[in-house]
Amino acid sequence: MKKHVLTTMMAVLMLLFLLPHTGQAASSGTKVYLDNQVLEKADVVTVNQTTMVPIRVVSEEMGFKVAWNRAAQQVTVGSGADTVVLTINQRAAAVNGAIVSLTQPAMMKNNTTYVPLRFISSQMGLQVKWDNAGKSVYLFTAGNPAGSQVGAAPSAPSGSTTAPVNNLAEVQAISFSDNRLMVTTSKKVAVKDSVLTGPNRILLELSNTGFGATIGGNLGVGQVGTVAVPNGANVSQIRYFIPKTAPNTVQVVIDLKSANTYKLSSEGTSVFVSLDKVTAPNTNVGSNGKKVIVIDAGHGQHDPGAVGPTGVREKDVNLGLALKLEAILKKNSKVDVVMTRSDDTFLSLKERVKVAENVKADVFVSIHNNSGPASASGTETFYQRANSKSLATVLQKYLLTATGFKDRKVQYGNFHVIRETTMPAALVEVGFVSNAAEAAQLKTEAFQQRVAEALAKGLFEYLGQ
Repeated sequence: MKKHVLTTMMAVLMLLFLLPHTGQAASSGTKVYLDNQVLEKADVVTVNQTTMVPIRVVSEEMGFKVAWNRAAQQVTVGSGADTVVLTINQRAAAVNGAIVSLTQPAMMKNNTTYVPLRFISSQMGLQVKWDNAGKSVYLFTAGNPAGSQVGAAPSAPSGSTTAPVNNLAEVQAISFSDNRLMVTTSKKVAVKDSVLTGPNRILLELSNTGFGATIGGNLGVGQVGTVAVPNGANVSQIRYFIPKTAPNTVQVVIDLKSANTYKLSSEGTSVFVSLDKVTAPNTNVGSNGKKVIVIDAGHGQHDPGAVGPTGVREKDVNLGLALKLEAILKKNSKVDVVMTRSDDTFLSLKERVKVAENVKADVFVSIHNNSGPASASGTETFYQRANSKSLATVLQKYLLTATGFKDRKVQYGNFHVIRETTMPAALVEVGFVSNAAEAAQLKTEAFQQRVAEALAKGLFEYLGQ
C-alpha cells in the first residue's frame, strides 16, 4: 500500500470539514486514481456541486489504519497517540486527544464516511488533478514524478483543486542553528549570494524556485515570511520571499547587526550559509571529524501536536526542549548540530527526514510529548530499526533521571521519521501534556533545561564524546 505521513493526514482531517455542504448526495460516475492506480472502491459523490470522496478508501490505500465504531458512529484514522476520531453528525473531531471544532460534520452514505476533495490538495500533501475528458480525479503522493504527467483542465468541478504544473524546485525547510542558516529544497538549485550594506545583510537568490506547502505556501508574491533567531549573536532575523521582479526566484535574507563574513556550501539539496566567528570560523557540516546530530522538534505552526487540558501545546514544549538541547550540544567542539526547525514553522515528516539525510547525520533525535487519558503518564523512547535501539536505550536512561516520571520503557515504534532515516534514530516522548501534573512541569524552563541536559548526556555517551 502507498505510504504517506500521518501528520499530513491529521492536517487534512482537521480542515476537511471547513466547507459547508448540504442537500442530497448523488453518484457522479467519477473515478479516483492514487499515483495512477485506480481506487476501485472509491465511489465519488457530489453534494451541492462539491466533490466528495470516501476517506476510508483513500486512507487505507495510503497505508493508514481506519476503524469504524458502529455503536458510537465514529471513524478512527491512525493508532496510538497519533489518531483522529470523527463522529458522524457532530461538529467536532478529536485530533491526538485535542478537540477541534468543525463547521460541518462528517457525512455518511451507505456506511461510508465522505470528505470534500478540495482539501486533499498539494497543500495537504497530495497533488489533485482533474481530467475533464475522462471524468477522473488523480491524486499523487508527495514526490511522485507521475504527478507531472497528467494535464489539468482549465476549469475543474467545484470541490477539486488543480495543481499547477511546472518544474520549479520548492523550499521545504529554513532554519538557523549554531550560527548557520540552512535552506532545504526539493531538488538542487542554483544559488547566488551577495553582501549588502545599509543595513548589513546577506542575500541568497534561489533561481527556478518557489515555496512548498509547508514553507511560504501561504505567501503571495512580494509578501515576506520570517524566521526568528533567538540565539543569533549577530543576526536579528531571517526573511524569505518571492520578489515581484523575479516571480520564479526565492530570496532569503540574513539581517545582520554588523558586517559578517561567511561561507556558502551545500549538502544534497540543502544550502548552508555559515557565519564566520572571530576565533573559530564554521566550516561545512560534519567537517574535521565532527559527529553530526540532527534535532527534530516535532509538529509546529498550524500543527500544535497534542494540546493539554490547561492549554499546554506540544509544539511549544518540543521547540523549547530542542533549542535548549541545541545550546548545550554546540558547546562541544566535537559535534555539529543541525535543527529541522528553529522556530514555530512546520515541516512534513518527509522533509524532516530529508534534512537528516542531506547532512549525513550520525544520529537523529525527534522530540515529542504524549497525549492520552488524563491518568496516562510517563516517559518513553521509540526506535524502529535494530541499529537505533542502543541510542533509544541510552536516551531513555538519562531521561528517566531528569523527568522522574513513570518508566514506559524503550519500545519499537513504526514512526516515519525513525523509519525512513538511515542513521541511528530515536523518537522521545518526554511526558504527557494531557496529564495536568506532567504538563505543569513540561512548560517550565527549569524542567526543560533538565531534560535537555539529560538528552545531551545520552547523546554524548552514545557518540563517545
